[in-house]
Amino acid sequence: MSYVICEYDKVKQNFPEFKRTMENLATTLRAKCAADWSPKTFGGLTPTSGQFGETTILPALFRDDTQVAALAGFMPTWEQWLNVLGHRTIMQGSSGAGGIIPEDYKVGLAGIAFLDKAIRVSEIKMQISDKKMPRINIEEALAYNKPAIIFENGYILDEETGFDLNAYVTTRGPQRIKLLGLQMNRVPNRLQVTNTGATLL
Repeated sequence: MSYVICEYDKVKQNFPEFKRTMENLATTLRAKCAADWSPKTFGGLTPTSGQFGETTILPALFRDDTQVAALAGFMPTWEQWLNVLGHRTIMQGSSGAGGIIPEDYKVGLAGIAFLDKAIRVSEIKMQISDKKMPRINIEEALAYNKPAIIFENGYILDEETGFDLNAYVTTRGPQRIKLLGLQMNRVPNRLQVTNTGATLL
């Protein structure tokens, strides 16, 4: 697992490899969707009948560790409130009790950004399906304004598979943690007919 820590606002200027990572991830994810969702074809940002669409990663596919979000079943925004100190699951797929990515959605994960000056975690660790990633110590990120962790090779969060983002929480309070990448949607109408902030399921 290779990654770099940098400032989110300067990713494009100071980390040109991010563009290549995103292009490779998008190509791989589109090919997987075309194979899994055949005979649908890729329709980009404005898919029509018989096509699957692409968007940015929407927080509604995930839930956080707060009781309010757990009851709602999804995150309306990337902001959450970290209440309990120590090792916690701070984000997971929103479907079912096992933190599953909902059916009909696939996510290409290129990185993770912390959008606050106050970083309330010191380590993170991901699990995708049964694959556990190594811990990432982000204490050096405290020196950055809005730090981002950019993966050298992105990850695909497949539909109906588990995703957990665990962290060691050091202080209580608000924290905006954004997943960077892209999302493919097998049924684009689910995105077009819902209100902003509404669940996609």
